[in-house]
Amino acid sequence: MVAVAFLAAACSDAEPPSSTQDSADRPGPITLTDQRGAVVRLDDPARRIVTVPMPAASMLIALDGSADRLAAIHAGSASAIRKELLGELFPGAANLPSDIANESFAPNVESITKVSPDLVVQWGDRGSEVIAPLENAGFKVVGLKYGTQEDLEAWIRLFGEAIGKPERANALLDWHHDALGEVKAKATQVSGQRPKVLYFNRLKSELRVGGTGTYNDFYINLVGAQNAAAEVKGFAPVNAEQVARWNPDIILVGNFDPGTPTDVYANPAWKDLSAVKAKRVYQVPIGGYRWDPPNQESPLMWRWLAELTHPNTFDFKLREEMKARYRFLYGAELADAQIDRILRTDQNSGAAGYDRAAKD
Repeated sequence: MVAVAFLAAACSDAEPPSSTQDSADRPGPITLTDQRGAVVRLDDPARRIVTVPMPAASMLIALDGSADRLAAIHAGSASAIRKELLGELFPGAANLPSDIANESFAPNVESITKVSPDLVVQWGDRGSEVIAPLENAGFKVVGLKYGTQEDLEAWIRLFGEAIGKPERANALLDWHHDALGEVKAKATQVSGQRPKVLYFNRLKSELRVGGTGTYNDFYINLVGAQNAAAEVKGFAPVNAEQVARWNPDIILVGNFDPGTPTDVYANPAWKDLSAVKAKRVYQVPIGGYRWDPPNQESPLMWRWLAELTHPNTFDFKLREEMKARYRFLYGAELADAQIDRILRTDQNSGAAGYDRAAKD
């Protein structure tokens, strides 16, 4: 029944489900198989969780409807929570300990021990040096990998099981699956040449783009566009001349450094880019987490990009969709000013077609 109610929220005139649905934990014991293939057994749903990978913290909040289970989080997650909307919706999350790992995700076992977790979430594909110290200290560790829609869905399932809320996880997955099918179907209606889209993972600190095999490449192709950086693999450093040679039609500025569309327009090497001339440079939104990487809100990113890329084909009533989904994910009634903040209407002011996102 939760899944049915959740899907009904897609309609603007339907009452979306409360974030308290599926609030009672399914009792243990619980057996988890993580993305390493390791088996982790819990006597009961996890009550105190330490999260090292991003966006594990915000995803757990969305699945639980609260931040109460989080015992400590990575500094990168803390930064996103404190600066953005999630810190307002869940003030306790903004004050969580965040000294549990360094920038390379090596765990601080001493700090983790202080918060007495019953489960630690860590990267499972970055070498034994980030896992072994935790397991040697006696912690139960779920190891994860990241980067694809399949990985994202595995996280949702694992977290739902770990906290005793598999039905809520299934409801979130139903939304992802339905949205994916809808965007794919509409993308087949796109006619003419597919626009070239370039995603900047870093812009100010360095120039780094999302090439083939990244999640950004996945959703660029999903919406009926093509990745301007398809000749490189993964997240790759580039120079201004390469960008000029690719001549993207649309540029997306990510949220992993202070770069903004203004920095793109100000670069003299890019004054003749199609995206610059057409004012099609956009800052990617930030909601419960940054929309550029895979996360619980990824269907909103697909819809946002689809409307910008093919405004004559896609019309998802994004603002109404956001209101319905945020009720479910976070129990939040979004005000228009909060939606503007998520959609970065200030940073995207004057960008081609963005008045549509600003008012729907």
